[in-house]
Parts: sequence; C-alpha cells; structure tokens
Amino acid sequence: MLRAGLALALVAGAAAATGTAATAAPDGGREVRAVDATVITEVTPVGYKVIGLAIEYDGIVRLGRTDIDEGSFDVQVTLTRPGADPRTGARTVLDAYTTNAPALADRQRPGRYLVLELDETDPLAAGTYNQTFTRFYDLAGAYEVTQVADVVAPSQTLPADPRPVVNSGVRNPVVDDYAAGSFATPAVTLPYRLFTPQTRPGRQYPLVVTLHGHGESGSDNVAQIAGNQISVAFADPDRQAGQPAYVLSPQAAQAAPGAGGWWRPETQAAVVDLVRATIAANPAIDPDRVYLTGLSMGSYGSWALLPEHEGLFAGALLVCGAGDDAAAVATLGDFPIWAVHSADDAIVRYDAPGSDFRIFTALEAAGVPVTWSEWPGTAPDRDQEAYAADARARAAATGSRHLFTTFPAGTTPLFSHGSWIPTYTNDTILDWLFAQRRASGV
Repeated sequence: MLRAGLALALVAGAAAATGTAATAAPDGGREVRAVDATVITEVTPVGYKVIGLAIEYDGIVRLGRTDIDEGSFDVQVTLTRPGADPRTGARTVLDAYTTNAPALADRQRPGRYLVLELDETDPLAAGTYNQTFTRFYDLAGAYEVTQVADVVAPSQTLPADPRPVVNSGVRNPVVDDYAAGSFATPAVTLPYRLFTPQTRPGRQYPLVVTLHGHGESGSDNVAQIAGNQISVAFADPDRQAGQPAYVLSPQAAQAAPGAGGWWRPETQAAVVDLVRATIAANPAIDPDRVYLTGLSMGSYGSWALLPEHEGLFAGALLVCGAGDDAAAVATLGDFPIWAVHSADDAIVRYDAPGSDFRIFTALEAAGVPVTWSEWPGTAPDRDQEAYAADARARAAATGSRHLFTTFPAGTTPLFSHGSWIPTYTNDTILDWLFAQRRASGV
C-alpha cells in the first residue's frame, strides 16, 4: 500500500516549499535563495521512474544562454521500504537548465526553477519495488541536491553552497491529470481513475478502458495507472494531441492469482456497469468508439467479459493472457482483437489451454481470418512499428479483424512475461485500435 506521503503527492502534486536553503547571487538588487526541490517522475515503458529534480528559488534566476555544467550539482537519494535496509546513492545528472515551472523543458528560460534531468537507467531511478504487488517508495524527502560548483553567467552567478536542499514535493506528469473515483455495486467496490481530454462543444471522443495486471491490484487507486504504461500510453500528451480520448482505469482488489481480481465474475460485472455509467455521465464520449485493453490478469478479465458484452466495445488489445477458446469462437468471430504474447512467457504460457495463441488458433480453425505476425520485442521502436504496419496492411487486404503478434523467445524486454512493454509504445498498434468502430448501437 502507498505510504500516506506519496499517496498525497500522487493525488495532489507538489507539496509546499520547506526551509532548507542555498544562497544565490543578487537578482534585481537582492539575493535569490534555493528554498525547496520537487521530484519529477515518469511512467516509462519499464516502470515508474524519477527522471528529474526541480530546484525552486524564491526569485527569478536569469542565466541567459549560459550552459550549466551538470557536474555543478550532486544529487543523492535514499529509498526506504519496510523490513529492508535503505537504498542510498547518487543519481546521474544529464542536463541542467532554468525554467518557469517544475517540469522538463526543451530550452532554458528565466524562471524560479533550475531543473536537473536525471538518467532513468540509474540503479536508483525506480520509484517502485515489488512485493508480489507493485509498491511505491515515499519519494517526498527522498532526494537531496547540493550545488558543488559555481554557476557563472554574465547577468547572475549562483555560488556553490555546501548545504543540501531536500525535496518536499513530487510531481507526476500525466498521472496527476487523472481524477480519482470509486464505483460501488452490491458485490464490489472499484477504485478507478478517469482521464478526461480537452474537449470541444459538439464533438465526441473515444473511451479506452484498461484492465491492469495482477501486480497492480490493490486499493491505493494509483498502481493501475503508474505501475506501467497500459493507461498512460493513451493519456500521453503526444497521443492526446492527435487522438484525444477518455481513459478509464479501474483497480481490482488484491487476491491470489485465479481467485479474485478480474477473474472474479462480480468484478467483471462491476467493470461493465462502471463503463456504462461513465458513458452516461460524459455525453462527449462516443459510444461507438469504446475500446478495451488488458494485460496478463487484465487480459484474462477481458476474454471473460467480452463474449457477453462485446456489443459494448468497438475493439480490444489483449496482452499475454488467456480465456475460454470455445466462448471466443462462438461469439467473437467478428469482433476486432489484436493480441500479443511472448513465445517464452514463463507466467502465462504461450500455448497453455485457453492462451491468446490457443484462442486465435481456434478462431482460425473455425474459419475466422487471422493475421499472424512475429518480431523481436527488443527491436528499435521504428522497426517494431514497421512490422506492425505490415501486419495491419495484410489484415486490411484480407478483411481480417483478428491480429496476433508473437515476440520470439529471448526478445521481450526485462523478462519473458513483459510483452506489454513494447506493445504500449507501438503507435501503429494503438492507431489500429482507434480505427475500430462499433457496428451498431447497443
């Protein structure tokens, strides 16, 4: 469960400044002082990471075009968790610049903040750890930064100062943009997050429903959007700029694999009720463009609810799961599905009874056209999108509404079950999903 400090930071954003300070040279006749720091996070393809640290001053810092030496700052982190020794060490600073908000920027400008971009591959970059379920470090107060060398510009000098500045705040771009809610049925209460796009009067927008994996189960109402990219991939500003959409991400309660979560029929029914309630409460949602995506346990849940409720959705993207192949053949022959699975998946076996692969094989045996594809999940993004574009073109040429992608053994990032890592970074696959429309109203 999230500690209270981080939970508050994730929901409310950066906290107020505290008193640890470092001095700076005069600006407009007075000194500016470093008064606080804010951690900046990102949900990367391989998890929730700290990618930046914004040092806040009590006045404007003006360095013009002066290039700031990254070695002028020393960043240390202490990550604590119950029952374990703290993890401590240095973070690598990749870039440094001033700006007017505690956020990464594309260029230097005058402002109250000096942002340090940090290397997300550092051993201590992670904001989470795993104890069966995804758990979050309390990042408030976990970072301290010391200026170890002068930063000299024609208009201003920031002198070195031995006193460290400790961060009080945590800023979570994209994650902080989701509203939090809770949906109750007589059998189940679902925490959920809802991302709402920038809307225009008279227009309607898709809704993406995400069902997380077993590791993101819980009641913190954060792990399902910050544990991996299943949700934020659709809320990402770049994607929203071209394909604005609502994103609905409920969270299932923790339970033993197969015994609860999205495997539970009452929870599946609650998801359907939540989707219908969300559509009813948001007239800007296009009911003919509601999409379902699930990974691992979420794929199991998707395969379970689709046979009875496929009319609610326009298409599905399912990753490394399993279901009932007979039910799928009987009901989903015309329903668009793209499934992805690693050939050497050690958690949900590629050819286990009811696996994605088995379902698609059964669909093809029943006469349903299936487009098969295979490429390395560790290939460069550009290559993977080209492979996906080829699969999509072949599907269009044959009228296939079912596509299946295999990542060969040894080509899935991090571990064999993590086939969602390259899936949600593949814009071609996500574009295919958004191209689907429900055939008729339900």
